[in-house]
Amino acid sequence: MIGDIKYYKPISLLVSGALLLCAVMLLILSLNSVSAYLATQMGEKKAFVIQLFFWAGLGASISSSLFLARDKEDNELESVKEKPDPAALRYPTDLDVVLYAHRIVTSGLLGVIGAAILFAGLGYFDTDVDISNTKQRMFFIVFCFLIGLNQGDFVKYLSQISTRLFQKAEKGKG
Repeated sequence: MIGDIKYYKPISLLVSGALLLCAVMLLILSLNSVSAYLATQMGEKKAFVIQLFFWAGLGASISSSLFLARDKEDNELESVKEKPDPAALRYPTDLDVVLYAHRIVTSGLLGVIGAAILFAGLGYFDTDVDISNTKQRMFFIVFCFLIGLNQGDFVKYLSQISTRLFQKAEKGKG
C-alpha cells in the first residue's frame, strides 16, 4: 500500500479552500467598483483575464473535488476486499497534496493561455473581440472554465496543434 488515508483530509481542505477562494475572488472581481478600478488601471481586457484565471481555477477545483471523491471511494472499496490488490489500493501521499494545488494553479494559467490563443485567433481573422458584449464574455468564461475542468485534454490539444505546426514547418523547409 502506497500513501496514507490521512492525506485525504489536507487534500480535501485544499480543494475546498481553492473552491472558496475562486468563488470569492470572482464575486469581488465582479463588483462594479472593483472591475471599474481594474479597468482604469490595467485596461478592460487585462482585468478580464484575471477573472478568467479564477474561472479556470474554479473548474480545476471542481474537477479535483470529483477526482478526490472517486479516488477515496475506489480505495475504500478495494480496502474491504479479503485480499486487496496493491496496484489498485493507492492512498495519497504528501506529494499528492502539493500536486492538487499545482493542478489548480496550472489550470488557472492554462485558462489565461487559452484566452490568449482565442484573442489572437479571433484577431487573426479580423474578428472584433468585444468583452463588454455579454455573449463574447460568457464564451470566454465557459471556455476557460472548461479548460480548468479538463486540463489534460487541453494540454493534449495544444500538443497536437504544435505537432501539426512543426510538421508543416519541416515540410516547408524541404
